[in-house]
Amino acid sequence: MMKKKLAVISTACLLILASDPLPSYATPDSSSDVLDQPTSVTNEDVKAIFDSLYQEGYSLGEEDGYAEKKFEQFDQTTGLDKSSEEFTWFMMGYTVGYKKGQQQKEEELKTEQENEMAAGEEEGYQQGVLDYKHATIQSEIDPFPSKSSDWNKGYVQGYKKAISLMDLSVKAKKEGYDQGLENDSMSVPSMYDDEDVTRQAFTEGFETAQAEVLEQQKKQFEKQGYVQGYHDLSLEVPAEAEGELQTAFEQGYEKGQKQKQKDVKADGYDSAFTYQTYRAPKSLQDKPQLEKWYKAGFYSNKDVKSLQQKAYKDGWKLGKEMSVPKKYKQNKAAVAMYKKYFEQGQKKQDKTVSHILLGSGIVLTLVALITLWRLRRRKNEETTLDS
Repeated sequence: MMKKKLAVISTACLLILASDPLPSYATPDSSSDVLDQPTSVTNEDVKAIFDSLYQEGYSLGEEDGYAEKKFEQFDQTTGLDKSSEEFTWFMMGYTVGYKKGQQQKEEELKTEQENEMAAGEEEGYQQGVLDYKHATIQSEIDPFPSKSSDWNKGYVQGYKKAISLMDLSVKAKKEGYDQGLENDSMSVPSMYDDEDVTRQAFTEGFETAQAEVLEQQKKQFEKQGYVQGYHDLSLEVPAEAEGELQTAFEQGYEKGQKQKQKDVKADGYDSAFTYQTYRAPKSLQDKPQLEKWYKAGFYSNKDVKSLQQKAYKDGWKLGKEMSVPKKYKQNKAAVAMYKKYFEQGQKKQDKTVSHILLGSGIVLTLVALITLWRLRRRKNEETTLDS
């Protein structure tokens, strides 16, 4: 078979050399005597023959060029039915077609290689990001036997690119954070702006810092509003407090007002333990709203009478030690009232005991001893309450 192909090729080359070559792929004109046609043959006829032979050669050449096998489509009869001029036109088409087939094959191989590398690079990049996040970075990357060399090459490139970009993104996030603490507007440096991951890291750092700054400002304005509200001042939002900062200030003001109301009511409640009847403090006489809360607290105290009675009964009982109910131990006004009525009960007890003892003819010395004992007990109770 090879000998036959060599013979065909030799014949083709001899025929081409024996003919008068045309200018590069030019269409023959009417002066050509290749076909020895009668004078009735027109230029259009010659051009049609040229195009037909050229296209025939081009098709065969394109197939052979794609397969990278010259004259694969030739056989023993190729060119025998053509004149030398006709064969020249045929070979002109074959040569161009062969180069076209080669080029197509090369482009397909190149595209396939690029696709393989791209696929490997994408997978390598994703794995690199995961390994970076889990602190399992591979210093040496073993090839994948089931994948092509181009795929493995792309995988290594993608993996290394991911590690490099992740390192850079950490730096970008830190710089973005620092910028966010100092400035209200973001400006991404060019070294981070070219890649999505670094630009996103810088932006994330900036936005995190901005959120922290805003949160700190909100706390400050809320505190200012609280102080203003607690002191029962009229609401005056600072000019620089806008948007969320204004909302924070107003919320603080409302909290301050509520706490003030709570505290004033508590003062009024406590005052009920001290005074039998309601009396408005001088400090509130020109503050009707606060005085209203104070008065509401005073009248909300329904425990005064029951605590008085208990304290008096505890003091009247012989041998009973002063013991303020747990509910009132942290309330100084309640403790003071309990002590007052407890002592009143004790005085009543002393008088009652004295009358009984005198009526029974018991020596007054015994009364003195009892009184001394009671004084010592009171002293111990007072020490206990103070502690």
